[in-house]
Amino acid sequence: MSRRLWAVMATAVTIAVTTMTPSDAQMSTATTYQIWHWNIAGHGKHLGSTTNGIIQAIGGSISARNPDFVSVNEMCHNQYGAVIDYLQRIGWPQNPLNFARYERVTPADDASYCAGTGYGVAIFSRFALGPTDRFTLPQAAEDKQRKLLCAPVAARPHLRFCTTHLTYVKDSQAAQLDYVHDVIERYRAQGDTVLIAGDFNIQPHSPLLDSWYSPTVDTVNNAGNHGRYHELDDEDPICPGWGEQTTESGTPGSCGQPGKVDLVFSEADKLTGYREDSQPIGYICGANRDKACSDHRIVNAFATVTVMD
Repeated sequence: MSRRLWAVMATAVTIAVTTMTPSDAQMSTATTYQIWHWNIAGHGKHLGSTTNGIIQAIGGSISARNPDFVSVNEMCHNQYGAVIDYLQRIGWPQNPLNFARYERVTPADDASYCAGTGYGVAIFSRFALGPTDRFTLPQAAEDKQRKLLCAPVAARPHLRFCTTHLTYVKDSQAAQLDYVHDVIERYRAQGDTVLIAGDFNIQPHSPLLDSWYSPTVDTVNNAGNHGRYHELDDEDPICPGWGEQTTESGTPGSCGQPGKVDLVFSEADKLTGYREDSQPIGYICGANRDKACSDHRIVNAFATVTVMD
């Protein structure tokens, strides 16, 4: 069996999240992790192609930045396999047989996306991963079943990395966001440190995110917060409390920028330092390598977090 197939198959069954109180005797260690996220529009911009430059764009960026965790949204399943192959070739994962996870948001036999190969979300980790949690979010009035995908680091099981891609359907956004929030709150309650990245389809100043952002985030661009988390760009001087755009057209954002919907969160009480930047969209895809690779920017973040040993 090929190394890629083993990596694709390294997806343990969903386990229940339980609540427990960490022992006072357990120690925490602060470590800095780099998180890379991109909504690649794998069907919308590429129709499932793996030969038009998108795989090289993903792999080249990961190779240049060497993140610890990677989140990809709107990824066709065949593109997922191609990225696994690419990352194995460049020696990025520490364990080349156990570093990738994928979850479909459309039925496997739905030919309307990605030429029927499947369409979903993915995570990749420089470190070997532990058992995977897969959550189905409340259904919205659309043809996708949104998911939350999480996995711990095998050697540090109290460190969890998650990705999600929430609906654009306004009437269902609160329910999906609350579901994701409840899951990571249960992780937090059992002593876990969570890093979550994704296209939330919700902007930082939305009241829907007030229960996420820490009350210390209190600016003209983002106020009224009462949560336990920082979005890793909320101290960016470009737009304090809000951060930097992650799209380059469409819905307006804050501080004269286009919209910001690609977000990376971690618990405020676990963070000792953080920062985030988004990269302008590259025009290196398509038959002539002159087309936009996505309608979203790559987001690159750093979080220094304490993790229970």
